[in-house]
Amino acid sequence: MNPSVEENVSVPAPFEKLPVTVLSGFLGSGKTTLLQHILHNRENIRVALIVNDMSEINIDAALVATGGAALSKVDEKMVEMQNGCICCTLREDLLVEVARLAKEQRFDYLVIESTGISEPMPVAETFSFNIPGYEALSDVARLDTLVTVIDAPNFLRNFKSVELAVDRYGEDSVPAEDERSIVDLLVDQIEFANVLILNKLDVLASSMKDDEEREDEVKKIEDIIKRLNPSAKLLKTSFCNIDISEVLETHLFDFDEASASSGWMKVMRGEEQPETLEFGISSFVYRRRRPFHPHRLFLALGGEREEDSLIYAGGEDVYSSSAKKGLQKGTIIRSKGFCWFASRNDIIGDWSHAGVLFDVKGTMPWFGCFTEEEWKEVDEEMKARVLTDFDADESIKDRRQEIVFIGVHMDRASIEARLDACLLTDEEYALGPEAWASFPDPFEEWTLVDQNQHDGDDHEGHQHD
Repeated sequence: MNPSVEENVSVPAPFEKLPVTVLSGFLGSGKTTLLQHILHNRENIRVALIVNDMSEINIDAALVATGGAALSKVDEKMVEMQNGCICCTLREDLLVEVARLAKEQRFDYLVIESTGISEPMPVAETFSFNIPGYEALSDVARLDTLVTVIDAPNFLRNFKSVELAVDRYGEDSVPAEDERSIVDLLVDQIEFANVLILNKLDVLASSMKDDEEREDEVKKIEDIIKRLNPSAKLLKTSFCNIDISEVLETHLFDFDEASASSGWMKVMRGEEQPETLEFGISSFVYRRRRPFHPHRLFLALGGEREEDSLIYAGGEDVYSSSAKKGLQKGTIIRSKGFCWFASRNDIIGDWSHAGVLFDVKGTMPWFGCFTEEEWKEVDEEMKARVLTDFDADESIKDRRQEIVFIGVHMDRASIEARLDACLLTDEEYALGPEAWASFPDPFEEWTLVDQNQHDGDDHEGHQHD
């Protein structure tokens, strides 16, 4: 990383911000094919590329360099970033490289191809937020479009996967301590995007026995994707053969809108989400003002028996590639929100489930637990929104269950009844928080996010709109 950062990003005048498109997607989804397609069809656009690969040899950069669409040595440029991921270990390096390319003022556009394990949001934050010790990247570059390329033939397999990223890609590409799962990465890449490209439909078609089966399969995948991110433009293609105007100079990106574009957040805010009739994909919000008994919830979620779980997806056949089997009735595709555990009365639980994987972890104290000094750090607009969530009962304040469920032909009454059975009974509730703290709690210990990262800010899973 260049130590002379401020010098590198000083802005000459007059200055036109460099527009940027970021490509995300799993290994094999077609990101490099899209990159080559852009280069072949760029006409007179002077393009700079940043290609990020976790391996010591940047395979994608080599493919681009030998792909028959070589960059002009004078007007265009490719920067290789290796041995790290631009959404984490190379984030500051990305800031420096983008600022340097923008300052050169000889490129019309910048395309960044991220690794298969990159999450779009941290990359977008690099453009949107100031990083201590650095000039604001938004002064020299403009994030234009976030594109995620989706591997159609493997979408359902990835969505029901229980693998961790490190299990699939190995410790040479993913740090051993990285606990992100394949399905979490897939959902993150879909939910935080402006344009979704459902690619390799030709490969998917070759595995289907006829056009009707293929169309049903594509529709099923499309319905899930649209539920995960109803705001994004969805393009269906093979070999990423699209009009490049769909991914360059779209002016689609807005950080606040992108942060709130996921299907579960739209449901949480009460925006109408019409049921998809053909496959019966619908959604609802579970809201209650009473805490869960941790042990009963653990058992309802399956405990050691996943087949008994409230959210268990039902085994290998649920997301089968067979259109006839389809998604089984009652399948919960996604659930997300925040929850209140009696045994952890002061801490917000971040409930997150996608495919067949479920996780709940602590994020920060409920606002009702803030001290007078901590409240001084909350801006007035945020404070007003937060206070609308306070219950009339002074002991509850903003504590609550608020979980979005998205699924196929869900039996809402049954799901709510099973969750209601996990809430404290009147007798248990009357015991009070001191007694609740001793309730058996088999969930893993929560490690809270640094409080300073949250003071006065909205955060995922704890919205006050």
